[in-house]
Formats: sequence, C-alpha cells, structure tokens
Amino acid sequence: MTAPNPLTVFDSQIERMFHASRYASGVLLREPALREALRLAGGAPFSTADMTRALAADDTSVSALHQRLRALRQHVMVHLIFRDINRLADLAEILSTVSALAEVSVTAALDFHTSATAKALHLPASWRTEARAQLVVVGMGKLGAAELNVSSDIDLIFVYAEDGDATGEKSWREFHTQVGKGLIRALDAVDENGFVFRVDMRLRPFGDAGPLVTSLASLDEYFRLHARPWERYAWLKAHAITGEAGTVAALTALVTPFVFRRYHDFGAINEMRELFAQIRAEAIKRNQHDNIKVGVGGIRQIEFVAQLHQLIRGGRDSALQTRSTREALKEIGARQLITPSRVAALQTAYVFLRELEHRLQYLDDTQTQSLPTSEEDRARIAVAMGFSDWALFLVALDRHRDCVRGEFDALFLSESLTAKSPAANPETTLETTIHALFGAPPDATHERILQRVRQWQGAARTATLSPKTRARIETLLVAATGCALKFPGQEIAVALALFDLFDAVDRRETYLALLTEYPDALARAARIAAKSPWAAEFLKRHPILLDELIGATATGGAINWPQEITQLQAACDHASGDIERQYELLRHTKQLLTLRLNIADIDEQIDVMTLSDELSRLADLLLNTTLVLAARVAGIACLGWNPPAGFAIVGYGKLGSKELGYASDLDLVFLYDQASAIPADRYARLAQRLSSWLNTTTTGGQLYDTDLRLRPDGAAGMLVSSLTAFREYQLTRAWTWEHQALTRARWCAGDAALAAPFEAIRHEVLTQSRDSQKL
Repeated sequence: MTAPNPLTVFDSQIERMFHASRYASGVLLREPALREALRLAGGAPFSTADMTRALAADDTSVSALHQRLRALRQHVMVHLIFRDINRLADLAEILSTVSALAEVSVTAALDFHTSATAKALHLPASWRTEARAQLVVVGMGKLGAAELNVSSDIDLIFVYAEDGDATGEKSWREFHTQVGKGLIRALDAVDENGFVFRVDMRLRPFGDAGPLVTSLASLDEYFRLHARPWERYAWLKAHAITGEAGTVAALTALVTPFVFRRYHDFGAINEMRELFAQIRAEAIKRNQHDNIKVGVGGIRQIEFVAQLHQLIRGGRDSALQTRSTREALKEIGARQLITPSRVAALQTAYVFLRELEHRLQYLDDTQTQSLPTSEEDRARIAVAMGFSDWALFLVALDRHRDCVRGEFDALFLSESLTAKSPAANPETTLETTIHALFGAPPDATHERILQRVRQWQGAARTATLSPKTRARIETLLVAATGCALKFPGQEIAVALALFDLFDAVDRRETYLALLTEYPDALARAARIAAKSPWAAEFLKRHPILLDELIGATATGGAINWPQEITQLQAACDHASGDIERQYELLRHTKQLLTLRLNIADIDEQIDVMTLSDELSRLADLLLNTTLVLAARVAGIACLGWNPPAGFAIVGYGKLGSKELGYASDLDLVFLYDQASAIPADRYARLAQRLSSWLNTTTTGGQLYDTDLRLRPDGAAGMLVSSLTAFREYQLTRAWTWEHQALTRARWCAGDAALAAPFEAIRHEVLTQSRDSQKL
C-alpha cells in the first residue's frame, strides 16, 4: 500500500485550517514564509524556548520591541490554530502555550522598560540587585491559572516591595508606575502589526480609581479593610509571573489567608451566588443568551462549581488551593465532594466548551464567546468541532450545557432553608410556624419542643445575636423540628440534639450557613441523632465535621486508606514547621474518619467486626504518622514518611486485638532495637514527645488517651524498653496477668523490622510450659 504524499497531507491540513479561520488564512497570504515554517515545525509544539529566541535581537528600540512581540504573537497563533484544528494538540497544550506566550511577553516588556527607566533616572548599576526595584507582575484569572484562551485579555496587578526614594526626585512607586505604563503599552497598543494582549488592570485594589502599582503594605491594608467578597474569588488564581523571591513569598503570605479561610467557609456560597447573579444580569442586559462563557451551562458555571469547593475547604486542604480549574475538579472528585462520574461529565463539558471557545475566536481573531448567527460561520464551527452540520453540533452542545447547569443548580440554586425563615414574614411568629408543623393540637412531646424554643428566644445569649444570625437560627429551629417529627417516639431526643448543635455554633456563621444552604445535611444530622446519641454529641463537640454530611461524602462505606494516608501526609508536609497546625490535622483526620465509620455503622453498611478493624486501622495510621512527625521535631532521621529505624509501638488491649470502639483509649508499649546506632536516651525522649503529641488537648480535642502502664515494671519502669530487656522481663519477672495481656499484643506502628522479633518473644513467652494448677 502506498503511503500518502506528505505534501498532500499538509495541504489538506492547511485547507482545514483555512476553513476554520479567516484570520489564519489572511496571515498566511500576507506572510507566505509562514507556510513553510508550519510544514517544518507543525509536528511539534511551540515551546517557551522558541518564544524567547524569537524575541532576542540587537535592536533595542521601543518600536523594535513592539514589532517583535506582535510578530511572535501572530506566529504562535497560526501555529496553534494549525495544530488544534488538525487535532495535533490537545486542550492542555493550547492553554499552556497561550499562557506561556503571555508570560514571555510580559517578562520581555518588563525587562525592557525596567532597564530603560533605570537608565533614564540614572540609577546606579546596583539597582539590579535591589529588591525594591523588581516589580512583581501578578497574573490573575485564566493567566494566573495557566489556562488562557487564544483571544483573551490578560488581567494583571502590579505589586512592589516597599516605597521609598529610588532617586532624589522619584519614589519607587513613581518608578514602578512608569515601568508599568510602558509594559501595558508594549502589549496593549494597536499598531500596523496589531496587538499582543489586551491588558486589564481593573482587578487591582480600588479598581480604576486606585493607583497603578501597589506596595505590599498597601495591599495588606486593602485586604484587611476594603476588599470585597468577590475579590477572594479573583485572587484565588493569582500567580506572580515576575519578581524577586522574597517579595513574591511575602505576597503569597498575604494572599493565601485572604483567599482561603482556616475553617470551612460555607458563607462563600451566598457570596458566589450573588456574584454569579450579577454576571448573569449583565449578560442578559447585553443579550448574551448564546454566550458559552457567561450563559447558562457555560464555562463560568463550571469555574464557579470548582472554585466554590476551593473557597470553602481550601484553607484546610492545601491540594484544593490549585489555580487550575481542571486540577481543582480532579481534586474535588478524589475527595468525593462531587461523585467521580459527575466530575468526569463536568471535565468533558469543560474541554468541549473551551475547544468551542477557541474555534469561535479562531474565525477572525476576535474576543468572543457567542455562537455565530450566519449560516456560513455556523457551518465552519460545526466542522471545526468535528460535526457534519450545525444541528448535530447543537445536540452535543446542549447535552454538555445541561450537565453543567444541573451541577451548578445543585450547588447554588437548590432549595435552601433561607426562603422558609419565619423572619421573612414579620406577621408569622416562630412558635406559630412550628405549631403548623404538628398538624394537630400540641401534645406533651410537642410542648417539650416548644418549651425549648421559648427558652432559646428568652435567653440573654440570644439577645446578643445579630439579626442575620438570629434569623438563620429561627429558620433552622423550624427545619430541625420538621426533621425530628419524622422519627416517631424519638422526636424530643432528636429535636433537642439538633437544638444543642445550634447552640454550639451560634457564633460561627459558616456552620449556620452550611446547615441553611444544605437541608440534606440537617436531615442527616437528625438521622444520626436518632440512631446514635454518641455521634450526635460528637458532632456538637466537633462541628467542623458537618461538612461530612453533604452530598457524596455523607455516604458510608469502605475508606480509601491509601488516599487518606497520602492526603494527610501531604497536608502535614504543607504545614511543616507549624506544630499546632499538624496537631489539628491529626485530630481532624481522626474525627472525620471516625464519623464516616459511624455513618456506615448507622446505615448498616459495615458490621461490628469490620467497624472494630477499621477503627484499629485508623489508630495504626495516626500512630505511625504522629511518630514520624515527633521524630522529625526530635531530630531523629526519617526517610520521607518511613518511621525512625529501631523504634516500634506495640498495641495491647483492644488496640492489639483490633477491637477498638469509638471512644477507646490506647494501651501502648514502646520498644527499641539495642543494636541501633541511635542512643537509648534519644529513643526515650522520642517516646515522651510521641506521648505528648497523642495526649495533648487542643481546640480539636485529644488525639488519643493513652495508657502506658503495661510496660515492664509498670508506671515505675522505663518509658521505652529494648527488645532484650523486654524479653528478659517477660520470661523472669512478669506477672501472670501481664502474660494474659500479651495474648492481645501486636506490633502496630514504627519500624516494621521489629515486628518479627517482637512476635518471636511473644510466642516464646506464651508457649512456655506452665503448671496448670498454679495457673
């Protein structure tokens, strides 16, 4: 069989590109040499190194810089269109290449104008090493996320280290303002060669009314005193394209706590709902119903779904702090915040819509996300998307938009409790609203519930609540009563458990927002209260776990232990050096997984034996993790997350026999290998530190209550014993009850090399000959 002529294949690829893009065909007509360049390089991506080389030249005039930047942009665009339309590049390549073009262009323009301004102001040569002279250009939006589309604006913010005198006549603020203006002109100005990128500076502090450049101190003050809720959403994707390392680190230290709260921030739901309503209103005003970005089921709704979960949970889960929408969706699916199948559908829709967005922009190199109205352009778009006609294309588009709309509505437009608040109708009292739920004259059960409601209304603490908080709690009292009435015979217990929960969180808006926004979470809390008073009390003491009652995470079942271990280790690494934070991560993991197991227990998805095994496995995981963290602090070497060599934790009692309950303590014995190079006194200090990590009570509670009295010689003995000393004690001095205890002992954490030697000692002790009568 004869292979196709490469030139014929290339010609057909060129024809396909011309059909999809009038812009590309016009460029090739004006610059025929580009056609040969495409033929030679069309099989490879346009790399960052290629871009940097294209901007290198001897001519250092402003006009030459502008010409080089615009020529590069044109060449990259044609190259991308050729590769994309001919399916030689995937979406990831297109997004990363356009983002790289923007970063290379910004950096080149900044370097040029910084040097030119420094020269014009006669700064000494040492300015290049001066941190205050290095402007941090922050890429926002899709540029910050490295997901820039092919005809996008770039949103920038200019930040510098601190103000002061750059020269006798100019401050650093004036210096950077001059540099920034030159950078904007280099990219945004339209001349006979077109433009590079439209630059939008409106996301800077105070928008168009604010100064062009902002110092770190001014940005800090702005975040604390003036920033609006939507700006958290904007800064989520912020990425420093340029800047001195120390200034960039200081900027990150300001931005991260501004965007990501240290608690689960369910108040973000209403903030983002209001923001999207503003966007939609503007789209409707501009008659943008067929806009695939801001329209219903569009790209922006996918971004909002991902970023809502990031804003709510990102402060406690560093993996969700990613700037990329695609990566965020991946992490959301991994955590079951949305079921993997629905995440996969969103990811597929995102790829489809972003590829469609590019094809709309390829037509004439215009910044548009609106579907065409002319039959010719519709035919071009349909073919470019891989469909034979517009009608078939619309079927696929509507399917993806319906998927996105459904997921968005489930998060933002589902029926929350807000509309049901008695406070919404001043003529309806709280007690009257609850009376209506009973459906009959109140009996003793109903009266007990009403009595508790009256107590809340008359409490001094209630009088100090803000009107907004009081209205939310009234809403929840009504909803909780309705939930409690679904458990005949247990109405009082369930209602009072939920009311106690509200009392515990009445100063914590985020939890009230969660229960208001997610009625299903309240219903699940009621079911837990009906089935397990212990779990209801557990929720009240640790309301951060209410997040577990939402959506996919609220279903019990098998725990993905490898995933949980990886996430905990990554979070602890991220909090390196912050012991208090690591304490809380350990405690939160225990609480979270204990609740998941309790839900599975309540729903009869696991039996009692499996439950004990899983609780014991959780203890083993936390012991091993805590041991590594304590060893690091103690200066004992650990290879990654491998425990320190020569040290083992032996579990006795219910831990040893894998029969742990929800509130069991841990009976532990610490052993070490006397042949280890680490001195015994260092193992002793490690054991003390480990015990402290386990027993210390923090705001998150205690990790485990431990009992160390089963060690050789009990409370009077050494905290840690060598294997040799342990064997000698067991064979010569241990009481019979200590041998009984040994029947349930097992190696459960630490150096696995000590598991077999310990088991050999245990076997030797338990199988020795005994006087049955004496025993």
